[in-house]
Amino acid sequence: MEEKREDEELDFDGLQDKFGGITPYQVGMIVLVSILPFGTGFMSQTSVFFSGIPEHRCAVPPFESEPPSYVDENVTDIFIPKGDSCKRYDYDITECESSIDACLGQDINATKDCDNGWVYSDEYYTETTVSQFNLVCGRSSLDALANSMYFVGVFVGSALIGPLMDWFGRKVSMLITCIGVIVTSLLVAFSSSYEMYISMRVLQAMTSIPCFIAYYTYVNEMTTRKWKTLVGAYANTTTAISHTVLPLLAYFLRYWRNLGICVSLLCTPYLIIYFFIPKSPRWLLIKKRDGEAKEIVKKYAKSKKQELQDEDWELVVKNENNKMSASSQEVRYTILDLYKPTLMRVVSINICYLWFSISMLFYGLTLNVRTLVGDPYVNALLNGFVEIVGYAMFLGTTRLIGIRITGSLSYFLSGICCLTTMLLFQFANGNTAMEEASRWVAILGKLFATLAFGLIYQFTTELYPTVARGTAMSMGSMSARIGSIIMPFTLELQKSIPWLTQTIFGILGVIGGLTCLLLPETTDRGFTSSIDDAENFYRKSMKFTASLLKKTDEVYQSEPKSDREVNGYEFDYDEEKIEQSVTQF
Repeated sequence: MEEKREDEELDFDGLQDKFGGITPYQVGMIVLVSILPFGTGFMSQTSVFFSGIPEHRCAVPPFESEPPSYVDENVTDIFIPKGDSCKRYDYDITECESSIDACLGQDINATKDCDNGWVYSDEYYTETTVSQFNLVCGRSSLDALANSMYFVGVFVGSALIGPLMDWFGRKVSMLITCIGVIVTSLLVAFSSSYEMYISMRVLQAMTSIPCFIAYYTYVNEMTTRKWKTLVGAYANTTTAISHTVLPLLAYFLRYWRNLGICVSLLCTPYLIIYFFIPKSPRWLLIKKRDGEAKEIVKKYAKSKKQELQDEDWELVVKNENNKMSASSQEVRYTILDLYKPTLMRVVSINICYLWFSISMLFYGLTLNVRTLVGDPYVNALLNGFVEIVGYAMFLGTTRLIGIRITGSLSYFLSGICCLTTMLLFQFANGNTAMEEASRWVAILGKLFATLAFGLIYQFTTELYPTVARGTAMSMGSMSARIGSIIMPFTLELQKSIPWLTQTIFGILGVIGGLTCLLLPETTDRGFTSSIDDAENFYRKSMKFTASLLKKTDEVYQSEPKSDREVNGYEFDYDEEKIEQSVTQF
């Protein structure tokens, strides 16, 4: 009888357990599609080199060499004040009769802004957007604006990708965004003006990060509950590898346009791979496309030399449908739906803050690599490499102490590293050892920020039900982009208040470490299917929070309700029911 009872409760995760866990077919598809995040992973990091700031000084014609050289010692020593590359001494150059020596007779202490453009060093970069569009000195805020607008694009794309995934599927969403990445990245590389560049970067951003979100959701749904943490770590590691490869490409392609063309083509293999990968069977099930899902699951079983039994499949379909009402399979969820159930509202607010804060930390530490002492290519390489280490740590620590505690520690330690970096740099006063130490502590902070970033992707997919998982990922990504949009201007603050930027990052990280503890543990737990299913899970796992909200006395029905009916409120609009009620009245 016990065996019969378990069979009657067979769901999709249980069916995969009967196959013996993840199958070779699933592994093959997950590996095959990983070309996509490898290609898109470059896009958010190219700003490190696109916006590379070369050493620069005011141009002083007619005394420049041909071509102008940044290290022209005569010009620099005579015309440029020490420590201020955005000013030049106010010599009357027209009276110098094209002779530098003639200028020396003028008694000048006043300075003026660069009025004839700038000369840039080519020690590290042949040309960047900063040198091409002269985004230095009084125009440096335009560089911050360009980086901020990129994340505005990500914000818009993140708002669109959730509904796109939930309505049309993960596979189609990956194709649409992949094509968008290729086209817009080429347009970025061929931008002829600052205005065109910033516009194309916004369009590029609307597809690149959303493309990764679609991929991440897809591979998580293609795996089993016991492998989801490993697959999540693998998914993030593919982007970490691209971040590590990028400095090597940038080192050999020091002209920003050449680098842009190169990375734009790295997603193209997916256009072929698309025709060889299946749709997500979990998504097909909630869309009542049981036949299509069954054919895919048959391939799962066949790759393990097993056969899918019809009676098993019928039980899976029945039990998965029982987790959702008939209306919930047809409902198209929006972000507002994630705030209607009481405990899901608490989870969603927390998740939004965690995405917001880690985006500030992760991208702030990434872009700030330009200001660290040492070779920018080496620093960027180290920054990329620690991402690989971070995701490896994520896999090990979550298995050892769980995803919730790992998240808390990673946020907290990244914040502490930012605060330590600030203190070391503040008190260095030219001390080379302390400046070098601040560099390594900053890179260590990037390690913990990477761990936290990988975790929040995984945590979000595990906390929310299948019917709204894409929408939840979209909501989290949108929250992250608010942090990313603010981040470039936060970096600008350190030019006037050197200690403020890292202090902001540090405080955000420490608070994130504390709020992460309020979320439930999800390690080794299967995915929930419906809104009610998720709310019941929160109620069992977040007893302290539930007690604070004085909702512990409410017992949820074991029988599923409409996903729009939460905490006693009915959100479905049914004309027939309303008409009947009015008639009875």
